[in-house]
Amino acid sequence: MEIEEIKSYLLQNFDKLQLAEVENDLFFMHKKNDKVPFATIITKDNEYDAVSNLNREGFFRLNFCVDKDTIESLFKELPKSKKLEAYMHLGIDFTKEDTLMPHPTYGSMNWVCIVQPSRKTFETFIEKYLKQSYQKIN
Repeated sequence: MEIEEIKSYLLQNFDKLQLAEVENDLFFMHKKNDKVPFATIITKDNEYDAVSNLNREGFFRLNFCVDKDTIESLFKELPKSKKLEAYMHLGIDFTKEDTLMPHPTYGSMNWVCIVQPSRKTFETFIEKYLKQSYQKIN
């Protein structure tokens, strides 16, 4: 999928979202909480997170939060940790495309990520998780 398709999907299917764009990165904020995004689309590496090698032409990573039960069912093998960057150095290949993974920095806070999601993966899995997440905050 393309960034514009995901952007359109989020804005059309989840009311009360506001879009903030910072240097081509997109932050979808819920009006109830404008401090923590509902979802983000990151288009480049930065000083805090370069593990997905997003500086490749046209690459991006979709990030969003899921509930604790979902993250535990998806990633049973992960150690239980509350630290930031808890999963960044576990040998996970965060450059892998079209694969749902714990977020390298915020995974311990139940955030997941996916580099270059395909339409099939988005429609089969991502839409469901986004809807679950939205129901919890709305």
